[in-house]
Amino acid sequence: MNSVALKRDRTRTDKFSRPAPFDARVASRLVKDHVWPIAGAFAILIIGLAFSFEWDPLVQHLNEWITPADLWATFRDAHYVGWGSEEEIYSAHTGLVTFPGIAVLLTPLAMLQNPLHLSSSIPWYLVRPTMWYLLGPVDLLLGGFLLFPLDALAKYFHSSTRRRGVLVSIEALLILPVVAYWGHPEDTVAVGLALYGVLATFHGKWLRAGFLLGLAVAFQPLVLLVLPIAFALTPLRYWPPVISEVVLPSAMLLLAPLIRDWGPTTSALLKQPNEPSLDHPTPWLALAPRLPVEHYASNFSVQQTPLLGGGGAVIQHNTGEGAIHLVAAGPQRALALLVAVAIGGLLLRRRPNVLLAVWWIAVALSLRCVFESVMTPYYLLPALVVALLVAFQQVWWRTAFAVLFALFSSVVSYLYMGEWAYYVLVIGSLLVTLALSYPNERVAAATSLTVPFRTKALEPPDSRTEARRP
Repeated sequence: MNSVALKRDRTRTDKFSRPAPFDARVASRLVKDHVWPIAGAFAILIIGLAFSFEWDPLVQHLNEWITPADLWATFRDAHYVGWGSEEEIYSAHTGLVTFPGIAVLLTPLAMLQNPLHLSSSIPWYLVRPTMWYLLGPVDLLLGGFLLFPLDALAKYFHSSTRRRGVLVSIEALLILPVVAYWGHPEDTVAVGLALYGVLATFHGKWLRAGFLLGLAVAFQPLVLLVLPIAFALTPLRYWPPVISEVVLPSAMLLLAPLIRDWGPTTSALLKQPNEPSLDHPTPWLALAPRLPVEHYASNFSVQQTPLLGGGGAVIQHNTGEGAIHLVAAGPQRALALLVAVAIGGLLLRRRPNVLLAVWWIAVALSLRCVFESVMTPYYLLPALVVALLVAFQQVWWRTAFAVLFALFSSVVSYLYMGEWAYYVLVIGSLLVTLALSYPNERVAAATSLTVPFRTKALEPPDSRTEARRP
């Protein structure tokens, strides 16, 4: 081989071995295109950390942090996955009633705890768990993830920059307590992935949509309510591969628990235990099956002891016993899924406009709250953020009233009152929000396109499309 050939071969090898140079213009354009969700996620992070670290010391005058107990239980499940004991997560008494996607996601973080000598608030309650320095930001950023698909859909509908900014601000306000106070990032991740999947169907990317929807279900089976509508938007010939993509991630995660602990796993996933005395019962409680009473240690002798990086509490011994009266939320949630299937069948026949399809997704997500026997305030989030996304495509006064009723529903959901009063105020304001966000004929026609059931991929509506529309 001559020297020219060697030089050419070396040049070709270097070309493919060298990493692509960093393009500042591409990065700048990427940040500019996502400036609102980035700003919203950053706001959730800063405000959430400030609330966690400073609220009790400054307001309550207590030397402790506010960290969500539910998230620590999920973090314990992540430990089990990291220890190679995923099959035991539903019998570990952590209260897990969802699919274990979030536990798998948090596993690398859980495996850092011991090497870094950090403390977590499980199995014992700690007033200042040092693992929160890592887990807290991850939790809050996972909440901010939901802002990105919501903003992507707003751009697809050609919302103005100002409207997108206002929309992201309100949605960030609704997301903040879900992760900062309740500690349920699996809900925001699942809804975000599901919305990305729906957006993929609008572009005719059916297999990508199935992959994203499958990941969403693996985090939170709540998004099963979206699947009938997503399949209504998908051509029939793509149903078999899309179904396999939707089922595979959850099947892989649940295979070991089902084989090893069939009883606890099926009980948690099908019965969905909930506690009326702790949360907010609704009139559906009268139809919810009662579960066996669970006993727990209710009184402890507690001694404050210094821990590495912060104070803590060590439980010495149990001095009493209490009882938890549980009900099964699974049957009502199955009823919500049946109604969502009926909605999917309706849309399969009618070929809705893309904006109307998103509104029906908000309706489907609200079914969980409508049929819930025991409500928790963060259950409202998925339906409200999607409803507001559609509401921001309406005239200003409908948008303003939709925002007011959405905020009213969120605030009132924290109050304790009678079953009927709570249900009428919270669910009633949720339904009013949905009604105000319903796209009328003029707004729906402005998009000028229908969902691509059996057609090629769609482009977002623009002025040229408007000009061609008769």
